[in-house]
Amino acid sequence: MAVKVIKAFRERYQDMRLYTIGDTYRVEDEKRVEYLVSQGFLEITNEAAPASSEKLTLEEFTDLSAVDQKKLLTSLGIHGDDSNAQKREELYKQYLGSEAAGPTGSENDGDVKTDVDSDT
Repeated sequence: MAVKVIKAFRERYQDMRLYTIGDTYRVEDEKRVEYLVSQGFLEITNEAAPASSEKLTLEEFTDLSAVDQKKLLTSLGIHGDDSNAQKREELYKQYLGSEAAGPTGSENDGDVKTDVDSDT
């Protein structure tokens, strides 16, 4: 179930996170969703959530619930301190940066050292 924001608000149960019109509200508590729908902040749609196997943008990642963020990080093999939203975002940002740069980190970068004496 996808829930769209139709009126901007700050979610007190998510560290006062600002939701703007058009954002996707991630369901963590069904009763909270019912309340926000009744107050005119949210609208339930039949849109499917993005598949977790797709590479999400940082903005899409931040729209996920804490539980979904942690699941995604785990499924990508990303381990670290994921105790709050900022730390999870930083972990995912590092992942996106490493994916864009390609496989690096190896000391053997493929360069041939020509300043070494060789018997060959």
